[in-house]
Amino acid sequence: MRNLLKKINDALGLTKSESIVFWFLIIAFTFGIIVKLVYGDVVKDEPSKFDYSVFDEEFEKRSAEIEKFISNRGDTLSENFGERDAGFKVSSFKVNINTATKEELMKIPGVGPKMAEQIIKHREIYGKFKRIEDIMNVKGIGQKKFEKMKNYLTIN
Repeated sequence: MRNLLKKINDALGLTKSESIVFWFLIIAFTFGIIVKLVYGDVVKDEPSKFDYSVFDEEFEKRSAEIEKFISNRGDTLSENFGERDAGFKVSSFKVNINTATKEELMKIPGVGPKMAEQIIKHREIYGKFKRIEDIMNVKGIGQKKFEKMKNYLTIN
């Protein structure tokens, strides 16, 4: 038996480590097949008896919370989610990027603490933004990010 295993290892060109892993996998696979043949399928063809209604209730509850949150806001989301959601309402707010604090800047979609700091730093070094498009001069804000945030920006 040992000679047969050695011949197989040599024919496959396996190192000692590879041989150990190879034979372990073969033995584990064979054992799994034997267990499957002896015990068969644990779950026969019985329909599922799990009660999904708990998840349905949770889904409905969370959906209602989201709808309530969104309905308490006012502007359209079409610029963020495309034409298919074009009548959907959310909050209408504008942030003056020339005077806003870090916390106010963080209310803009896509602006976190570090980005807010970068905007303020850019404003301190180069002065006020002359148009909202100038915010794209801040490192990390490109055309794509600007498109998502432009409806929330003002310089007045």
